[in-house]
Amino acid sequence: MFEHLDVTDAVVLLCGSPERTSRVLHKYGAAASVIQCANPADLQRAASLRPSLVVICAGESVRAAHESALEADGVVAWRAAVRQAVPGVVVSVDTEQPKGETGTVFLIGAGPGDPGLMTARAFEALSASDVVLIDHLAPTADIAAWAPGAEIIDVGKVPGQHKVPQREIDRLMIDHALAGRNVARVKGGDPYVFGRGTEELYVCERAGLKVEVVSGVTASISVPARAKVPMTLRKVSHMFTVVSGHAELSDAELDHLAGFLKSGGTISLLMGVRTLPHTVAGLLARGVRGDMPLGTFEDVYRANERVRYSTLARANEDLQDVRPPAITVIGEVVAAGDSEDAAAQVARDELLGLALSEGKDARV
Repeated sequence: MFEHLDVTDAVVLLCGSPERTSRVLHKYGAAASVIQCANPADLQRAASLRPSLVVICAGESVRAAHESALEADGVVAWRAAVRQAVPGVVVSVDTEQPKGETGTVFLIGAGPGDPGLMTARAFEALSASDVVLIDHLAPTADIAAWAPGAEIIDVGKVPGQHKVPQREIDRLMIDHALAGRNVARVKGGDPYVFGRGTEELYVCERAGLKVEVVSGVTASISVPARAKVPMTLRKVSHMFTVVSGHAELSDAELDHLAGFLKSGGTISLLMGVRTLPHTVAGLLARGVRGDMPLGTFEDVYRANERVRYSTLARANEDLQDVRPPAITVIGEVVAAGDSEDAAAQVARDELLGLALSEGKDARV
């Protein structure tokens, strides 16, 4: 009933035991709000939120065609309580049932793109999976060998183009796991660093599924390391931060990052190609010196890998042709990786000489 009802931006009230309401929760992801109500006595409080649709989540007996079965499952009682608490609201009955033993969802970080940097646990989870939902930045060439017999579904996202919307990814994870299949959700880098790992974990847990997070080698550190650029260096930098450049940074964020750089910190900027001019201008306007080293690491661990070095003042001119995926690192430590340019080699030698020198103030 009301199977194709559009709930976009609606308030949906799910009535029934938490076990049953959790199993249908994902169906109403387009709603503005979904409220779970486990007891008819709580309906008056829920009614104050003005639901547009009430769904009674019924058990096996509701499939029977006679009234006594409906009574036995409590559907009639729920209907009466809903009519009293929320008169005139649209009411539906959802009969989705437990499907026996559910599968496990593995939220896997695949590292920066090199299969050699994936963890042993990631390979174990893939080998035990029946379905693999794989992202654009995860290594794909040998996925069939790592997950033999599994159904491989490409749900990759590139800037400005999402092949599969996030709600559909959530639905795929839940539906396959509820059907008893193990699901590997494979992401580049680490799912807990700008990877929506936490959101997907919550979605699965609310559906009553078993979830395991398999951390990956984070690209924010390992990609610069490929070019021998560290995040910290003794006597040079003893702190670093990872920043999302997906949206332009606010004035407060730029204030903080400018002070961070002036204090000797290192910034690893992810998803920041499009917003780099805004970031650079903001840091320069806040007094970060123009000759602060900056490096971009584009398509690292892939066939089109490219490493570029510049300074904060010259970045917009030098890096006009950089394309995602790329990570930008800003800070004194960038000079440690630039050994090609003669002038940069001098700075590199000075930097490493400082780090290797002994003294009472040495930081480890």
